[in-house]
Amino acid sequence: MPERTHLLHGRFKTRRFLFLLIAFMLLFVLHPLTEEFTRLTFLLDIFLSVVLLSAIYAVGERRKALIFALVTALPAFFGHWIHFFLKLPFLQVINVAFGAVFFAFATITIITHLFKQKRVTADLIRGAICGYFLIGLMWAAIFSLIETLQPGSFTCGETGRLDLDDLIYFSFVTLTTTGYGDIAPLTDPARSLAILEAVMGQMYLAVNIATLVAIRISQSSDRNAE
Repeated sequence: MPERTHLLHGRFKTRRFLFLLIAFMLLFVLHPLTEEFTRLTFLLDIFLSVVLLSAIYAVGERRKALIFALVTALPAFFGHWIHFFLKLPFLQVINVAFGAVFFAFATITIITHLFKQKRVTADLIRGAICGYFLIGLMWAAIFSLIETLQPGSFTCGETGRLDLDDLIYFSFVTLTTTGYGDIAPLTDPARSLAILEAVMGQMYLAVNIATLVAIRISQSSDRNAE
């Protein structure tokens, strides 16, 4: 039994971010393609739920982290699906609010994990990529909360009120500082938060690259010393 437990723990440590990265690929690559053919409006909800559950697995190495992840992620998960069927406004607020907190926690957990490592591994790189995606989803949830509480905080031409799919797109356009301009913040809170996301996106990339390079240099020095 101890050997089996040790084996499972070893697999978790080497593949903890693999399922989360696959979930992100399903969300951003497979979802647009399948939606065109199937015409199913709830595919985005399914893929987001897969990301949420995979993120719980990714950050739940320690018991306290797992408990906090469950406490924040499960209300977002159930609130989202209950709102999907019942269309109760307060459930949408619960969904995006808890979702934003969970994605923020998951991002911080991954960054902390990154700083503690002494070797650059495939899973570490996968974790760094997942952290970037999680930041985008965190801000999308925050923007959705703002739009829910104050409709009209964002504009998208003549299409009217934005849904979560639109705000995910806007979040990642802002995070990467692409700035197409098809969706724009209108209110002061929305504009200020968009600026913060753009700055955070650039800082995350700069700090992550510097950290990975430093770990790699230290790793190479240790090998040469041996």
